[in-house]
Amino acid sequence: MLDYVNLRQLLKPLGPVVETGSYFMDLMMYPDIDLNLPLTNPEQLLGVAAELSKLDCVRRIVYRRGMPGELKDSFYIKPEIAYGEWGRDWKVDIWSMPAPLLGAQREHMTDLKRRMTRAQREIILRTKYRLLNSEGRTPMYSGIFIYRAVINEGLSEFEGIVGYLSENGIALS
Repeated sequence: MLDYVNLRQLLKPLGPVVETGSYFMDLMMYPDIDLNLPLTNPEQLLGVAAELSKLDCVRRIVYRRGMPGELKDSFYIKPEIAYGEWGRDWKVDIWSMPAPLLGAQREHMTDLKRRMTRAQREIILRTKYRLLNSEGRTPMYSGIFIYRAVINEGLSEFEGIVGYLSENGIALS
């Protein structure tokens, strides 16, 4: 899908693209790709958005300046792209963030993927399937916490994983 809209080439001038989330972990359940970039300025990131807006398959683009917490100094765009037979548009979350945060997130995701066993992968996928809502997606922001519950905490039972999600502020309904 990224090649379909030439996204890697559009992002290349902004620095190395770091794949993350379920796309990086090869645990996708929903047409959603997460990409991180080194910190740039809004004009450069919005320049990518402007190029994407020229494509008929791009239905909508969201821009955001930071979020509370560690993403406060970051910039974000989210193109929504009609592609394939998913019954909904693809969503690509693109964060441009300070180098220390980018490096820490890359290390964290690489470590989780490296340590994930085949059995843990199956537990994660079963958990995600059980958590799918009416839109066919898992609860917002739940992916990383599912990975941590299974890989870091050694949880394997659905109820324990759900408890871990709740303890970490993930809204399950």
